[in-house]
Amino acid sequence: MRVLLLILLSAFAWGDNHDEMYTNVIAEYNYCSVKDGISDEDAEEMFGKNVQAYLELADSFENEVGIVALWPYYANEEMTGGHDMMFVAHAPSRKAKGAFNDKMFELMSADDNFPESPMECESSEAFQRVGPSSSDELYDQFVVDYWPCKYTEGADPVAMREAQAKFSMEHYANGAEGGFRYIYPGAGSDRGETPDFWVSAASPSLEARGANNDIFWEKSYGSETERERWNHMTCDTPSTWVGWRLK
Repeated sequence: MRVLLLILLSAFAWGDNHDEMYTNVIAEYNYCSVKDGISDEDAEEMFGKNVQAYLELADSFENEVGIVALWPYYANEEMTGGHDMMFVAHAPSRKAKGAFNDKMFELMSADDNFPESPMECESSEAFQRVGPSSSDELYDQFVVDYWPCKYTEGADPVAMREAQAKFSMEHYANGAEGGFRYIYPGAGSDRGETPDFWVSAASPSLEARGANNDIFWEKSYGSETERERWNHMTCDTPSTWVGWRLK
């Protein structure tokens, strides 16, 4: 099962209209594994040089793209898609992401000494709706739980997102820290046996993740809005990844 997620905690516009509870984001994922025949020591050295060179180019021109790197923490091979780690790049629009990719391709192609990557990667793109968070702070390190989900029969996606946003505000008021978002591969239509979407929930640390879970069961579970969201979706076992913000 291919896992998609996005984890940066974002500021949001809150209003009476439920559409204002979410910000739209485009994300590009690169799922990576170390190439066969490369030792751990060589892979670590090559990885550091390649990522540093990439980020130097990415910071050399004006753009609206953010980049994070993630490694599985509580996740089996099915949840990781068989990959060692992933990079996620975020942009406010496909145009902004495309412009970034065009420029990076130009710069990397012109650099004959660009460091080789030890990784083999596969890419995909998704559309995301970023919900309200407990803070507008961008964390350099973070933890993400995410769930592969399907719509239930007769689901109302708008009502589902509205209930999720309102429940999250209740959860934050109870002391939880973090943010969440919906992640839709492609157009988000019926996808047969694969998930229709993912729900990701970010925390600023493993300690905060644990506290959030305790708060959920002690204070937040069972509210009207908490139960309403399950009238529209059903979700499989979640997995947990730890991440670092690179750009």
